[in-house]
Amino acid sequence: MTLSSGIVSPESTNARGHERNPEAPVEHAAEPLLPMPFPLEARTLTGKRVCVVIPAYNEEAVLPRTHAALADVLNRSGVSWSIVFINDGSRDRSAGVLEALHRSDPHVGYILLSRNFGHQAALTAGLDHADGDVIVTMDADLQHPPEMIPRLLAAWAEGYDVVHTRKLTTEGLSRWRDVLTRVAYRLISRISEVEIIPHASDYRVLDAEALDAVRRLPEHARLYRGLTPWVGFRQCVVPYVAAPRAAGTSQYGLKQLVSLFARAFFDFSRLPLHLGLWLGAGALALSVLYLLFILAWLLLGESTPPGWASSISVTLLLSSVSLVFSGIIGVYVARIYDEVRARPSYVMSRFRPPEPDSTGE
Repeated sequence: MTLSSGIVSPESTNARGHERNPEAPVEHAAEPLLPMPFPLEARTLTGKRVCVVIPAYNEEAVLPRTHAALADVLNRSGVSWSIVFINDGSRDRSAGVLEALHRSDPHVGYILLSRNFGHQAALTAGLDHADGDVIVTMDADLQHPPEMIPRLLAAWAEGYDVVHTRKLTTEGLSRWRDVLTRVAYRLISRISEVEIIPHASDYRVLDAEALDAVRRLPEHARLYRGLTPWVGFRQCVVPYVAAPRAAGTSQYGLKQLVSLFARAFFDFSRLPLHLGLWLGAGALALSVLYLLFILAWLLLGESTPPGWASSISVTLLLSSVSLVFSGIIGVYVARIYDEVRARPSYVMSRFRPPEPDSTGE
């Protein structure tokens, strides 16, 4: 079966070579993010170059399988393609595996960062050096199923400039992690000034024009789950079920999860600062009322106004709140300091691009 955009439908088999269950649920259609700034215009993938950008950290066990799965899907999709892996300072033999893949397949290029800079910085390095008309970003552990790429490219061919993905469920995800993620996304969706898609991932498609807009953004500390919706253009979301890791151990623990949501909380919302102003105004109003109460009590001839224990408790409470908001201000100041220093998001030690003629059909 061939889609109207000229790519092969993944309905019969997946990238791991397994036959699909004919009774499996029908794949979800793209959900437009409204309002649409301008109408969709159908495009064709014929003659277009697709570049897949993949950050990796300590993924030596899965990199060959990821490459094989992607090559299978992309070869069957009838597009010109290349892959750029970014080794984010891995401590295992990921660099050697990437060099071997580069030598064996001219479609494969890779970037070595000088140390571990973090997933978003590695993704920045890949996007800065991606060369294609359509850019796909995904993780290296195969939890972002490669067999879904034709569906994402089909959405691009419909006219969408940014195609996000949203995880319905993640196979093998622990209960506490699932609950924590749901609560965090719900909180962020309420306070963020940018629409951060709940349960989104860094598995997405960017048109070259949208990528250029993202590249021009001046900030160094980046969270692409917020920046890609912020740039606008015509956007949609494709739901999917995340697969379990194909091999290796997850490098994305509680610390990384908390850091991700902290960046979403502070980078795309000024609510914490406004909240301090509102609480301060409320505390001032209550203080004025209490002062009027004390003055009235003294004017009535009473020697000692009641409530000194409660007033001390209130003082301690307000002092604690003041310290909390001083800390919040400190977080924003630290982010300003990082931006003012203008240090690069990453330092690259080696770049081996795909062969120039490898992306031809």
